[in-house]
Formats: sequence, C-alpha cells, structure tokens
Amino acid sequence: MIIGLDIDDVIFDTNALVKIVLTRPENKQLLDIKLELMRGDISKPGVKNFLQKNLIFAVRNAKPMPGAAEIIHKLRKSGHKIVLITARGDKNFPGTVAANEKALKDAGIEYDKIIYDSVDKVDACRENEVEVFIDDSPRNCMEVARILNIPVIGFESDVTRESLHEAGIPSVDNWRELERNLLEIEKEMK
Repeated sequence: MIIGLDIDDVIFDTNALVKIVLTRPENKQLLDIKLELMRGDISKPGVKNFLQKNLIFAVRNAKPMPGAAEIIHKLRKSGHKIVLITARGDKNFPGTVAANEKALKDAGIEYDKIIYDSVDKVDACRENEVEVFIDDSPRNCMEVARILNIPVIGFESDVTRESLHEAGIPSVDNWRELERNLLEIEKEMK
C-alpha cells in the first residue's frame, strides 16, 4: 500500500508545543483563536502570522509520537510506501523544510517521499497514488475520503478527537492502534 501521513499531531506531538508557546505573555491575546492555532488553520486571521513566528520552534522541539518510528519502519520493511504530506514548507513557513528534515532524521522517521506546502491534501494524495490517508484534520480526512474514495484514518488529538467522532471518521489515538487498523485495511484490499 501507499500510505499518506500528515506530520503534525500524527508523527510529532506539535500541539503540545503550541500550547506552551500560547502561555507566553506576548501571545496571551491569541488565546481566543487557540483552537484555530492548534488546528493550523492558516485561513484564519492571525494564525499564519503566529505559525510563521513559532513553527520552527515547534518543529525543532516536538516529540515524536510513541511508536511512530518503529511502526513506520515495520510498514516500510513489509513493502509499504510512506508518503509524508504536510502543510509545513518554505512557501508559507520559511526555514521549516530544513528543520523538518533534521527533526525526521533525529527521530528515526523513515519515508519514501515528502510533499511540502500541501494545504490541499487531496491533490497530493491523488498525484502520489495514496491508497490510505492518515491525518488529524477532520476536514482533510473528509475531503480525501469523499473525493478520492480511499480509506482514511483520523489521528486523534485533544483538539480533533471530538470533531473526528462527530464526522464519523474512523480514528485512533496511538500508533499501535493505527498499525492494527492499517493491517485490517491491507487484508480488505487483497
């Protein structure tokens, strides 16, 4: 299978650092758009500016999700292709490509391809023949499932859990559970 993976809050716990940055005195005025910030919704006023100032810090300091590196390695070893699809990138967030590649290497995250500046995950999935897509964003999951008619799995965070459930998107909250779901999807595809 070709598996498309988002990075923020799927591979790295980025939201934990966004919460920390929001507690800084200079960011207190942003608390009213906390949810949009944590979802990375750059269409909302103030979010893109906040991320441009703070995303490099988050990329450099976010911890990998427990089990992510090990399970991605197992998936690749068993013949699956891993395509990372992220809105991170130098177009919207200068300096994030280099920081991202270092963070992935330091965390031992293997992949076959990475697509940066991907605000529209549907196009990236289509162009790379992704067969299963994993993202923490309910919107991205719904669009990919609806338009491409491929299996999607939502990766829950404290910010997206409720929205994923309300949208009826199959979801997981850890990498062990994700691995089990991917194995089930693989069986169904055969």
